[in-house]
Amino acid sequence: MKSLKKCFGFGDGRKSGLSFAMLACGSMMLVASLCASCASGKAVEQIAIEDEERGINMVQIPGESYCIMDTEVTQEIYESVMGVNPSNFKGEKNLPVENVSWYDAVSFCNKLSEKEGLEPVYSFEGETDVEKWWNMVNKWDSFPGEKIKWNKNANGYRLPTVEEWQYAANGGQAFKYSGSDNIDEVAWNGLVRDKTHPVAQKKANGYGLYDMSGNVCEWCWDSEGSSYNGTYGRSYCGGAWSFDSNRCTVDYETSSSTGLKAVFLGFRVVRNADE
Repeated sequence: MKSLKKCFGFGDGRKSGLSFAMLACGSMMLVASLCASCASGKAVEQIAIEDEERGINMVQIPGESYCIMDTEVTQEIYESVMGVNPSNFKGEKNLPVENVSWYDAVSFCNKLSEKEGLEPVYSFEGETDVEKWWNMVNKWDSFPGEKIKWNKNANGYRLPTVEEWQYAANGGQAFKYSGSDNIDEVAWNGLVRDKTHPVAQKKANGYGLYDMSGNVCEWCWDSEGSSYNGTYGRSYCGGAWSFDSNRCTVDYETSSSTGLKAVFLGFRVVRNADE
């Protein structure tokens, strides 16, 4: 049997920082001690590798080549990586981070990858160290987002594409919202126009993913294709605590400036599934 280090890229003697839940048949979950690439076609397996610092849970999407975080990135996780918490809504445990730009999200991905001993996915003019990016531009808010490059062979964390996000949000089901046709079962949305809420309090979808139709919208990788003040916009998906139900559907997607920071906008991360 392959080792966990080979399957997930863990270094010798290093605490991983992750809990992996590998799902492959709807919402049912069984526990086994095999990785997805070693399971010889078995439908469902879970690998729990505990992290006292962060506790990120990644779910491998059945039949696909990526794993996605089961919740939005929380304020605790974001601060443990970035050293700051930019969120407007604070005070409760496990609130999603918000008020983060697309740049903040890709920077988080690279920094988390570095902390986990993984190869960072994103680079600017060949540089993956986000601390050095600041010295390579004149103004962060006008950072040329189209010059951020994605190394598709790197094993670190990244933002999902719109296609990946929507496929995961669908959960192998055919509901209007992620996990149900009843939005109240799965999402914090416009009926509670007050603030964000702790993640994973509502019903999960068929892949065990939470809050994909409400709480905060989530940045994705895709470039919108038109220019906002000289920079290209990026897409985001999902509903938010302040959105009406028609903007919380599985297929909802829009875009904005890469420098936008808003109280309704956060993100979750993905990784390539190890072969």
